[in-house]
Amino acid sequence: MQRQEFAREGRQNQLYDNGARLVAGCVPIDKQGRRVLLVASTRNDGEWVLPKGGWENDETIEEAAARETWEEAGVIGKIVTHLGEFEHKINKRTGGPESVFTFFEMEVEKVEERWPEMKKRERRWFSFEEAKAVVSKKVMRKALEQCSLARR
Repeated sequence: MQRQEFAREGRQNQLYDNGARLVAGCVPIDKQGRRVLLVASTRNDGEWVLPKGGWENDETIEEAAARETWEEAGVIGKIVTHLGEFEHKINKRTGGPESVFTFFEMEVEKVEERWPEMKKRERRWFSFEEAKAVVSKKVMRKALEQCSLARR
């Protein structure tokens, strides 16, 4: 993956399926396999989330997940497992999901000092139990429950 200096912005190139925004992200785990890297939400002060964002039309879903993890958390790694697809919020008008999140487990190989969203987001390592306790979004908790740390 080529690392970009700036985060992509806007939704003009993002993919949708039957009106649902397609989102890709990672559960970044340290090489020792004991900690999860979370980032501060830019929308809700004090909320911790997994790095994720829109899947764009010029990349695979794995590339989108790795790019979003780089942009939001400043880490580079190897995607090791597909964790699943998780529907988020039902659209009352269509009856379908507003978003479909696809998460992967990433083994973090490098943590950079500078990354595209470093001025917008804090990042922090959490134990698996701490991460489960602080992540409030149901789709992200489900992804955490599917990662290798849940089976230890």
